[in-house]
Amino acid sequence: MISPSTSQVLAMADSSGWRSCVEKTREERNEAGQFFTPPPIARFLAGWFHEKGLNRRSLHLLDPGAGGGALTAAVVDRVTALRAEGSLPLLGEVTLEAWEMDTAFIPALRKNLAACASVLERGGIRVKIDLRQGSYIEGAVAALDGGLFGDSGPPTVTHAILNPPYRKIATRSRERMLLNSLGMETSNLYAAFVWFALRQLVDGGELSAITPRSFCNGPYFRDFRRDLVEKSTFHRVHLFESRTEAFGRDEVLQENILFHLSRSNRKQPVIQVSTGSLDCPIEIKVPADRFVCADDPEKVIHLATGTDANKIRDFIHRLPCRLEELALEVSTGPVVDFRMKSSLAQRLGDHEVPLLYPHSIKAGRVNPPLGDASGYGGARIGKKPVAITVNDETRRWLIPAARFVLIKRFSSKEEKRRLVAGVLHPSDFPEGLLGLENHLNFFHRKRAGLSVALAKGLCRFLNSSVADRYFRQFNGHTQVNATDLRAFRYPDSASMEQLGKVSLDDSDQTAIDLAMTRLLGAPSFA
Repeated sequence: MISPSTSQVLAMADSSGWRSCVEKTREERNEAGQFFTPPPIARFLAGWFHEKGLNRRSLHLLDPGAGGGALTAAVVDRVTALRAEGSLPLLGEVTLEAWEMDTAFIPALRKNLAACASVLERGGIRVKIDLRQGSYIEGAVAALDGGLFGDSGPPTVTHAILNPPYRKIATRSRERMLLNSLGMETSNLYAAFVWFALRQLVDGGELSAITPRSFCNGPYFRDFRRDLVEKSTFHRVHLFESRTEAFGRDEVLQENILFHLSRSNRKQPVIQVSTGSLDCPIEIKVPADRFVCADDPEKVIHLATGTDANKIRDFIHRLPCRLEELALEVSTGPVVDFRMKSSLAQRLGDHEVPLLYPHSIKAGRVNPPLGDASGYGGARIGKKPVAITVNDETRRWLIPAARFVLIKRFSSKEEKRRLVAGVLHPSDFPEGLLGLENHLNFFHRKRAGLSVALAKGLCRFLNSSVADRYFRQFNGHTQVNATDLRAFRYPDSASMEQLGKVSLDDSDQTAIDLAMTRLLGAPSFA
């Protein structure tokens, strides 16, 4: 029988993995964090490995969470193509190390690894297959911590290619205990997989991965980012324009990125960042000090992709103030509605006060849930409860109806903007108290309100195109967290008050952006 080519192996690995995947319910797949790599993405990731790095006497490829083996097959396909061209004369031995915990994939994975080995052997390369059924986390801990689990030697992995599971790690789980044993703190398995794979690489070894973008900012991945920046060098990053582009067949809404790095302290002066289709990506070179600021203790990763990206970043970084320097604070809405169901109401009565949800923000203004003269004319807004009863249980979660700036914590996939803010005018809320639902953040001064000019100016700054585009450079998910807003830079109070005094229609994006350009020198997007 004629052995298959690696292109055929890649197709088989994808097909067999996908068959095993669709036999499960969507809920089962989500619980396991299983989303299988389409062949175009597998090829793209494999194509980033440097030809010079592949031309070595012994190559050790690690594929943790291998599924049907599509990523391994993509690398083998590239190796055999380069070998046929005469580009890898040194390569004599390849180890294929694949980990898979789900027993449903093991038969197909074993078959596809054998097919990969057959292709390599036809090219005169010796092959060792190391198929591990079980937890990669446990195996990696054993390899890295010999004192706890057994003997450990120096790293042997030269290349790692990953599509790790995307699943939160429970606080008291065995996985969390194992991570803590090596001093790692992270909230998601995908970061743990990358962290361990990086440590198993030899000096100069390479790693290509597809993961959620969420590690680029925020407190939950701070230690992970710091470790990546300290121990590795980024070479390339690709952003998907749509949240369905990477795993559309899984019906997954997830902002994913592809990235390629090496285990090295020798930093590159530029990182290549691309976006658009994999067939014809749009590429720009980003200076390393714009990718991650050397003096940023959070090590936030900025993914700038447009021609205006550097101008946007430079403008924001020139702004003089953090929130604390403005004597401002930002907090999350205190009302968690599902915990207070018995106190929620569908009307405003003598013992109820308004309850505000994100849909109350429109055109730079916060509207009462039963509407007002600014555009709703008394009509009900949305389908959520409109009020919360004032009683002993709820009173501590309510706030005074002062002049706050509210901003949505989450944006839907249909929304063009990530930052959506509005001014709450106390005159629209004569009840004197109100409830702010947990999907809102609000700016305040020790729970007291802001002046009219400062509130309007801050709201317009947040609603400007330059602020939104900058936020998207580092924000890796659809959430707008209070931590990110505290890390943002802002104009000084006088400049924001000046911006707030300008007469303009807050539903007119062009007018807001022109005012930002005229008063603050923001880049123009006209």
